[in-house]
Amino acid sequence: MSYPFLTQVRKPGRYLGTEINAVRKDWQKARVRLALIFPDLYEIGMSHLGLSILYHIVNSNADFLAERAFVPDLDLEELLRREDYPLLSLESQKPLREFDILGFTLPYELCYTNVLTVLDTAGIPFYARERDENYPLVIAGGSCAANPEPVADFFDAILIGDGEEAIVEIANTYSCWKESADGKDKLLELLARIEGVYIPSYFKMSYGPEGNIRAIDPLRAGYTEVSRRVVSDLDQAPYPVRPVIPHAKPVHDRISLEISRGCARGCRFCQAGITYRPVRERHPRTILRIAEETLAATGHEELSLLSLSTGDYGNLEALLTALMNRYSSEQVAISLPSLRVGTLTPEIMAEIKRVRKTGFTLAPESGTVRLRAVINKDISEEDLLVTAREAFQAGWNLLKLYFMIGLPTETYEDLDGIADLAKRVLACGRHTGRRCQVNVAISTFVPKAHTPFQWEPQISIEESWHRLDYIKNALQNRRIQVKWHDPRQSLLEGVFSRGDRRLASLIERAYRLGCRLDGWGDHFRFSLWQQAAAETGLELESYIRKRDPDEILPWEHIDCLVDKEFLIKEKDKAIHGETTPDCRKDGCVFCGVCDGKGRVLRLAEPFQDSFTPSKRLESTETTRLRIYYGKLEQARFLSHLEITRIFSRALKRAGINLAYSKGFHPMPKMSFSSALPVGTESVAEYVDLTTVGPIKPDDLASRLQKEMPDGLIIYGAGKVLTTAATAETSYYRIRSDNAVFTTGPIQRFLSAENFPIEQKRKERTRRVDIKPLVKALQYIDARTIALSLANNQKVGAKPAEIVESIFNLSEEELKNLHILKLPDNPAKYETTEKEFYHREHREKEF
Repeated sequence: MSYPFLTQVRKPGRYLGTEINAVRKDWQKARVRLALIFPDLYEIGMSHLGLSILYHIVNSNADFLAERAFVPDLDLEELLRREDYPLLSLESQKPLREFDILGFTLPYELCYTNVLTVLDTAGIPFYARERDENYPLVIAGGSCAANPEPVADFFDAILIGDGEEAIVEIANTYSCWKESADGKDKLLELLARIEGVYIPSYFKMSYGPEGNIRAIDPLRAGYTEVSRRVVSDLDQAPYPVRPVIPHAKPVHDRISLEISRGCARGCRFCQAGITYRPVRERHPRTILRIAEETLAATGHEELSLLSLSTGDYGNLEALLTALMNRYSSEQVAISLPSLRVGTLTPEIMAEIKRVRKTGFTLAPESGTVRLRAVINKDISEEDLLVTAREAFQAGWNLLKLYFMIGLPTETYEDLDGIADLAKRVLACGRHTGRRCQVNVAISTFVPKAHTPFQWEPQISIEESWHRLDYIKNALQNRRIQVKWHDPRQSLLEGVFSRGDRRLASLIERAYRLGCRLDGWGDHFRFSLWQQAAAETGLELESYIRKRDPDEILPWEHIDCLVDKEFLIKEKDKAIHGETTPDCRKDGCVFCGVCDGKGRVLRLAEPFQDSFTPSKRLESTETTRLRIYYGKLEQARFLSHLEITRIFSRALKRAGINLAYSKGFHPMPKMSFSSALPVGTESVAEYVDLTTVGPIKPDDLASRLQKEMPDGLIIYGAGKVLTTAATAETSYYRIRSDNAVFTTGPIQRFLSAENFPIEQKRKERTRRVDIKPLVKALQYIDARTIALSLANNQKVGAKPAEIVESIFNLSEEELKNLHILKLPDNPAKYETTEKEFYHREHREKEF
């Protein structure tokens, strides 16, 4: 089973499941089948490390099977509903309803309606109480599980904390239950015995007349709270070294390598800094092993070292040097996405830019030292300016600064400080002689569960806009660009971050009204959320109010392992501007998380690398080669940009040494034949590339084919002796499932002086005369025509839109067209079968 209408959707490469390193296991042999679901678009979900880790762990077990699914974009969702077609997994293209377990990641609050999109298009009831054992078990985990209550009614079980060990225990428990004749109640009872697993139906919420929670009543003896699950040793934890290589470009198109988990800095607004304690570092040797295996298995050009605070990793400088010594000659760049001011040294900057300069973001959070003390962000202005000055001097032209507004005790002096700090950072770049720029990103502070600020109020939408305008007016400088997070989205995040179970009805109603992809600014429809709130009788603003420390909070029965008394003490210290030190350097701060057993601070031992980089022999011999390839079956849905990334990484995995351009961002020397319309097959594509060192064309073609996804066929390779010109003509064989072609429209077209058509390109419509484009149009039979199009024209047109206009095809007839690009005019052949052209081209000598 697969989607029969991918020609009608944007970016169909999202839905193929044919990526390199995707795991396809025998459906019948798997005892437990899990669908791992990221409730956002493919490009977002494929950047999520947690999904990749769980996918690897489950599929490493011979008894289990894991496949991926993502939220369909609006165009596919519309088609699924119109055609009454279910949402499918990627690998086996099975309906989600056929899986045993659906496991959702909950990465951020604005994905909650997306969860309902997945369930709805899969034909699965929203609420756990409406699903018996005939439906999949629906579970969740992730960052938002710290306060799962707004979505608790939708899930049978929710994992609190780390998932590496728990996911296997959940699958084993399900397997044992599956072999019994017990009902769903027994399954939930068994799952509740697993550390970190929360069964929402085992707790009842009651509310007072003013809407506050009056009580959270456990319904099962001995099950009064759920403690966060913690993986104690990251060096022993499984890690994916063959991650799936996405077709559609993800938002973070690089290898993600987690070097540590947890943060001890104690920023009082930061939920992750509390809910991922204690700090656990991976040893550099483990990291180097993972990097080596992952780069070999993917061919990626960038390696990102992930942590809540990468700059605090104890062996960072030695690790960076070791990585660059190994991979700079292979043009692999290193990025550090989460650096703290004061941890970025000139030595680290020098290592980062050895290949190319990756992004550079600093997060002072607030504009004054006073307010940074309130939030426990112990950064001096001088440290920030020194870091900025060194970055500009090291060659960076753009620095990004991140701030929040609405922090507790904030005043207009703090807002002035944001503008002043941005200007002073820009001034640090003036002495370089280059046109430096500063980007300022601002978001509204959202109080989060389990933090010292969980009792604080969130400022209103109106106040957020007012403060944003104040800062924008103070930063009217063309070299300082100000961006901001929509305060209306921040309001919803605040509602859900500290919300209760009554919000499930709000989420459902908003979904029914049409809310989708709320994290995307162009899809966010706040008026519908306001309407949903009015219809469900909920006041959104009541959820962002100040809370009393004695008030029962919706997440009181979720134990994040940090003592409530510690959070209250931190809240009081914030009001007085007192800071709390980092326990890694100044000793225990008595937050309560460490137990002296498995749950302890784990810092990697000092590391000294014995690796000596070998001198790369710079060969002066280069060879220009042309690779001939076909793009068939499912591969026809890959875009031109997706094809270029696939080839670039496949060549790296195949060990082909490419020549690179010079400059700050070296690129492999490759050029492709003209872009093929998405959905069109071809046996006449090529790519020209320059290799370094001797290589036989046949050897290159053979090695490259082994690294290609299904549908991309390498026919052969040959030397390019002269600069190859682009072919003047492209030839197409166009077939239809039905008899739609006659000679009359062809004769009318050929006899016409011009033939204007309307083209739709994104938001624009334009008229184009296609007569000069069509060099030949020939009738073969009632289902087949041959079309020859001129290349190198100022204005082009797709074969499908040309045929649609000439033969006046309906939408249904257009869907049934099969377009194949050929190396020569198809009218000269006695057959019209695709397999013949494919076989002939494969047997051709290059």
